[in-house]
Amino acid sequence: MQLDWRDEMVLDNGGLDTDHRLQHELIRQFVDLPGEEAKRDHALALLEELRNVSSRHFLREERIQASIRYPQIEEHRAQHRRLAGLLDEIIDQVEARESVFTYAYTKSKADELLQFWFFDHFAKADMRLKPHLAKFAVR
Repeated sequence: MQLDWRDEMVLDNGGLDTDHRLQHELIRQFVDLPGEEAKRDHALALLEELRNVSSRHFLREERIQASIRYPQIEEHRAQHRRLAGLLDEIIDQVEARESVFTYAYTKSKADELLQFWFFDHFAKADMRLKPHLAKFAVR
């Protein structure tokens, strides 16, 4: 099951939303790839791009949070570190060519984890930021 981007997910009509949409699109492209060995390198390229986009996004989001004195910034920053670590683990698993698991199996688990990785953090952490961003934009 793949979750689609919805208008209710808009946070700032700016850089954060651009980042989130790009993360979502990279995950969608990864999930849409078949679990065939011949697609592994393409899958890894998507994951590397997701890692790069996410690293830049986490820094951007944390700078914005600091600028508006977001009360949960430390918790949010810690979540970003955990997410980055989980993404590194997913990449390591997909990259492992000498594994007891087939690539198809590893990819199917990565499909599930990536969607959870994105939407769980988004729903539980990023959406809490929305009212704070709205208050700051009004000032």
